[in-house]
Amino acid sequence: MKKLGVPAVMLAGVLLLVLTVGASAKGRDDNFRAKGLYAFRLVPVTSFAPFNPASGVATAPRQDILRVGVFTADGKGNISGHAIATTDNGLTTLVIDYNFSGTYKLNSDGTGTVSIIPTTPFNSCTDGDGKSIAFGDGDCTSSSEGPETYAIVVSTFGPDKPVSLIQTDNAGGGAKIFLTGEARRMQ
Repeated sequence: MKKLGVPAVMLAGVLLLVLTVGASAKGRDDNFRAKGLYAFRLVPVTSFAPFNPASGVATAPRQDILRVGVFTADGKGNISGHAIATTDNGLTTLVIDYNFSGTYKLNSDGTGTVSIIPTTPFNSCTDGDGKSIAFGDGDCTSSSEGPETYAIVVSTFGPDKPVSLIQTDNAGGGAKIFLTGEARRMQ
C-alpha cells in the first residue's frame, strides 16, 4: 500500500472542506446575507404625473415624499426599525416619526422583497412648522403610514453590503408617489 504525502493529504482536506461548504450553502436560507443594522434614505421616484392634469395629483391622498431611518435584519427573515417620514397631501406637510416591523425574503441571486407594518401610535407627528399634532387628530392617523412592500437587491460587494430598495405598492388613490433608495449596513 502506497503512503500519501503531506501535500496529497492537504489537498484532500481542502477538497473535502470545499465540498462540505458548497453542500451546506445550497441548503441554507439566503436571508442570512442581509443580517445586521442598516441606515436608509428613500426619495420619490420622478414620474410624468405632475405634468399631466388628468393624473390625479389634485386628488392624491397623503403620501411619503422623503424618509430616513434604520432597520435591523435578523438573518432569518424578520425586520424591525425606526423611520422619520415627511408626508404631504398637497395642502399640509407632516413629519411622522414611527417604528415598524415586518419580514424579508431573499433569493439566491440577492433579489427579494421586504414587507413592513408601522406600529401605532406613532412616536411623534408634527406639522411643517414643528407644531406637535396628537395621534388621531387631523391627518395624523394610522392611515398616514400604512403597510408597504419593496423589491430589494443585496449587493455582495463592499464592507457595508448596500441594499437597493424600490417601493412596489401604494394603496392610496389619485396620483401615486413611489419611494426608492438605498440602505447601508452600519455594523
